[in-house]
Amino acid sequence: MVNQILASRAKLILMDVSLLLVTFFWGSTFILVKNAVARVDVFSFLTLRFSLAFLIMAALFVKRVFPVRRDVLTAGGILGMALFASFAFQTWGLTATSATNGAFITGLNVVLVPLFSVFFLKKIPAPSAMVGVVTAFFGLYVLLGGTPSFWNRGDFMVLICAVAVALHILLTGYYAPRFDAFALVTWQLGAAGLLGIFFSLLTGKMTIVMPAPVWNAILITVIFCTVFAFLIQTLAQRVTPPTRTALIFTGEPVFGALFSHFYGGEALLTHHLIGGGLIFLGMVLAEIRPRTWNRGVPDRSMFQRRKAELGP
Repeated sequence: MVNQILASRAKLILMDVSLLLVTFFWGSTFILVKNAVARVDVFSFLTLRFSLAFLIMAALFVKRVFPVRRDVLTAGGILGMALFASFAFQTWGLTATSATNGAFITGLNVVLVPLFSVFFLKKIPAPSAMVGVVTAFFGLYVLLGGTPSFWNRGDFMVLICAVAVALHILLTGYYAPRFDAFALVTWQLGAAGLLGIFFSLLTGKMTIVMPAPVWNAILITVIFCTVFAFLIQTLAQRVTPPTRTALIFTGEPVFGALFSHFYGGEALLTHHLIGGGLIFLGMVLAEIRPRTWNRGVPDRSMFQRRKAELGP
């Protein structure tokens, strides 16, 4: 029994570290993507990123993807829509607001995920996770220099992005234990790629003729930030609760700031260090589970708990 508990705990830690590695790739490639989309149409970039990732997944795991199951295809399509919405609304929003505002508002998903968990899934996050969320959110506030002083159209567009990110994390947590992760990720990326094609054609800017540096950015993001990242997220969320996933993802702006300093020449200021430290402290606090906390945390949804109390 003890060995099983230790093995389960070790698996959770491995998944948490894997998710942290995903945030490292996302944060460290921020400058790369920013420079690429400054030279080409954003939707063309996203189309190639998701479409190539889909083709790679389909080619590598053909026996797990085919024959196509309708339920997996549906789940992947829903995830793909949430995924693409997060990218699209963030892109549209950043045309009318600052990068700092965009990063902070997108980071609000760390608060939205536990709220949505209670509302949609009827699951109350562990007190340790909520302490970690509050600490990480305050760290995000310090790291990015506070909340927007006023809200404009772009800020509200990025807020929709934050909602989409939160829903994507929740939906991944819901579907991941139910379906094959490889097939689920493949169809998710395929749906996002199709949406990218649609919006590229809609704007009339569809192109695959791009400079070599842009193709380098596409290939790097396809392999590390898309195929690897979403496969790891899906596998991890088979055992990692959505709230802890969102909490770990707050590490993305920390890695972004560090990478911008060491490779982009940007200043690393005191509030960057304090904010980043609080974010990682929040992750650590979420792992602390005193017995008195665990007693009050339901392992089942409120509906299931109520049903058990009433009996058959």
